[in-house]
Amino acid sequence: MKSEYLARADFLRELRKLTTELYALGDFTEEGPKRQRHEARLNGFIDAGLLLEACSRGDMQEVIDQCHFEAFGESRGDRRERLTTDAPSKNNEGAATDWDQFDSPAFERSKK
Repeated sequence: MKSEYLARADFLRELRKLTTELYALGDFTEEGPKRQRHEARLNGFIDAGLLLEACSRGDMQEVIDQCHFEAFGESRGDRRERLTTDAPSKNNEGAATDWDQFDSPAFERSKK
């Protein structure tokens, strides 16, 4: 049986590996099925580690934050904020609405 120290080190090493693989598939904006499966696997691994008390949530978060910084060159919070504020909204998609088409009454527009 492994010592508590070795079990913790092995857990954190595997967490680093899984997290690095996840970030290689993209960040939270990526919606592909491969990334979703890998994210679910990683979340299950984290839940198992918490259940077995392999290490603390803080230790896990530190590894995840380090992997994110190595992959993207910025913290998770900074990247999320930048991507959500810089990206155009899904409804607008960055295009200006041409309101001139609505100057005529609706019954005339429907005839065209």
